[in-house]
Amino acid sequence: MSWKVLQRIFFSLCVILWGAVMLYFYVGPNLGKYLDPKFHFTVLVGGLACCVLGAFNLLMCRKETSCGHGGDCGHDHEETDLNPIVALLILLVPILASLNWTEHKIDERITDKKSAMDVDPASMRYLADLPPFTRETLDDTRDKSADGFYQMNLLELFYSAGDPDLERVFTGLNFETEAILRDEPNRNESGKRMRLYRMFMTCCAADMKAIPISIEFDGELPQIEKNSWVKVGGEMYYERLDGVVYPVLKVRRIEEIEPPFEEQMYK
Repeated sequence: MSWKVLQRIFFSLCVILWGAVMLYFYVGPNLGKYLDPKFHFTVLVGGLACCVLGAFNLLMCRKETSCGHGGDCGHDHEETDLNPIVALLILLVPILASLNWTEHKIDERITDKKSAMDVDPASMRYLADLPPFTRETLDDTRDKSADGFYQMNLLELFYSAGDPDLERVFTGLNFETEAILRDEPNRNESGKRMRLYRMFMTCCAADMKAIPISIEFDGELPQIEKNSWVKVGGEMYYERLDGVVYPVLKVRRIEEIEPPFEEQMYK
């Protein structure tokens, strides 16, 4: 077997390897931790395309063809300077190492940094698609817990800040929501506050944002481990500081819960 044929074989295997990695993530449980579901089909198409292209080149590796420009066309038809075995190893070694050692979760240093930042809901309203709300709309569209708390996603509570209609409806009502718990690093002079947040992904893990709201306690803070998922029920109100409206939930009850399924983790 000639060196030129070996080159074609190993370069074809490189393309197949990329396709196999994409298909591995598509059929596995971890793609949703890196990429929004609306882009998953693209991963499937890309993986299949790489595998088909690599397999075709592998099958045709012994076939000799010309560039179609005649005898002395001036093109360089010699072998590439890159050793194909080295090229395959450059791909294979880091991919196998990453798959073996990656924990497929967000580093706590990243979540600590992002979740500690205050966010102006008005600056991110383009991410939400909330219809105009009245109390009747709320009653018609939201379920209630056994003790009468409206069940609402944390993102919806966050985006209600700065909207006069939503603030008017939500203020003084009891809501129940699920999110991750951490200490409150800002606007906490009394020491009676903690913070709820959820990581929100619009495209992929690289653009992930932490959406927070403050929660306020009358008594002692709960002894719940940081970054645990909790279910919180409380009364909603809003505070204004330096022109920014912040939502605050005055806690009536709180309990630790299991994390949601992956498809609900970043929504």
